[in-house]
Amino acid sequence: MMKKLLSTLPLFLMILGCTQAPPPTDTTDATDTTAILAVTETWEAALNAKDIDGIVALYTSDARVLPPNAEMASGEAGIRAVFGGMIDAGIGGELTSVGARASGDVGYDVGTYSLHNDDGPVDTGKWIVTFIRGDDGVWRISNDIFNSDNPPAAPAE
Repeated sequence: MMKKLLSTLPLFLMILGCTQAPPPTDTTDATDTTAILAVTETWEAALNAKDIDGIVALYTSDARVLPPNAEMASGEAGIRAVFGGMIDAGIGGELTSVGARASGDVGYDVGTYSLHNDDGPVDTGKWIVTFIRGDDGVWRISNDIFNSDNPPAAPAE
């Protein structure tokens, strides 16, 4: 009897290994995704209004910004330096989200951007930001990376 049980054990284990796990539960909350998209719209409005304080308020206190062709910046001072520099240069723009999602207290938004100043177009590119929902229930940007679609400028000779 024991020999028969031992001989069927590998077959039993193989059958168990072939069963599929249930698909993951989609915990995306449409309300949270809408809130994340609202932050993106608020960010765009603040840039176009030249409101650096409004931009800074959308980030966590330890947020990281990864701009193209520059070092990573972090915290309020870093955010002010990166985006304040854009505002000081007269840059405004449009953001277009192509996908946002939230699960639990973490979310993201991915999109494209088009930047301009009074003289016309400055840059186009893409971005992804990650969000954290704080203890106060507010979604804030925790990581922000954006990349130009254009090749880097040629080095000065």
